[in-house]
Amino acid sequence: MPDALRITLIVIASIVAAWLLLLIVNLIFVGSYLSIFNKHRRAIVVILCTKLENMQKLFAVIHQSGVDVDNRLTMLLNDVHPEDFNEVGSQAYQKSNNGLSYLYDEIMFVANHNSDLLNNADFIQAKNNIIESDQIYRNNVMMYNADVLGYNYWIRFLPCAFVFKLFRVKKKQIIS
Repeated sequence: MPDALRITLIVIASIVAAWLLLLIVNLIFVGSYLSIFNKHRRAIVVILCTKLENMQKLFAVIHQSGVDVDNRLTMLLNDVHPEDFNEVGSQAYQKSNNGLSYLYDEIMFVANHNSDLLNNADFIQAKNNIIESDQIYRNNVMMYNADVLGYNYWIRFLPCAFVFKLFRVKKKQIIS
């Protein structure tokens, strides 16, 4: 075999081996980001379900106190379902999450005009739980979004992007 052919085969084999190594590293990164952001997604679902339960506790305390609450707020609370949170980023997720935030603002407006509610231990505990849930939620959303950005980077990493396009791997969407 001539030297030029041998050198050409060695160069081609080296390029293929380097690409395969890049692909393996790429797959490892994609898999790890996928695993991590799925954990954050599940945490977000748990946090929002906890926030919903605490919102229901706030409504129960308000009703026990005999404070009048607009029926549309009660209807809005009944329209929020825990299964809406399972598909993070979907329209049902956004609607329910925004509904919870709106309900909290409205309930706090009602509570600020009623000193009995502000001094009720159950109300204070549920309110503090919601505030804490919001902080934890924001932290998890930031981590989720960072993981989604890393995942999207690695599936679009130029030397290996065509492999992911071939298998129709879709980019994940960040949440706000």
